[in-house]
Amino acid sequence: MRNTLLLLVMGALAACNRAPEPQPVPTRVIGAPRPSPTPGATIVAVDLSRYVGKYPFDLVAGTRFVDEPTVRTAVARVVSDASVRDTVLSRDATANPVAEWDGSILSWACEAHNCGPHNWAIAITPDGRDAAVCYYDADAHVSRWYPAGYRATTPDGCPSGE
Repeated sequence: MRNTLLLLVMGALAACNRAPEPQPVPTRVIGAPRPSPTPGATIVAVDLSRYVGKYPFDLVAGTRFVDEPTVRTAVARVVSDASVRDTVLSRDATANPVAEWDGSILSWACEAHNCGPHNWAIAITPDGRDAAVCYYDADAHVSRWYPAGYRATTPDGCPSGE
């Protein structure tokens, strides 16, 4: 399974004319307990690991990863820029299968036919309580992690889960 995933990732990156690169180690561990975004709100338990091996746009139990309410809420909580948030949660992209990465569930996608210079990733705990988003746009000279301070800037794009 891991070799198959690695071949898929490498194929996707080759299609974007971009070689995989090692990624830095996180400076903040996601998964630390966080308060509910709405005081008194009930947090529904989810298991986002059910998406591992599926593309973020595939239906799993009737819902796509990028449409999963837990994912959308977590991304909205950490990404204040509406344009970046809309891009990261869009279905209009090229993507790798969702993977397990560094203790998180990782969804990586990019602009079709422009993967190297414009890509993004969502790293979220399997229970959806904590997330980080990487957004890379070479044309705009932007490489940043949300929330601010999650990671040092990654000049060569966002992690793709290889």
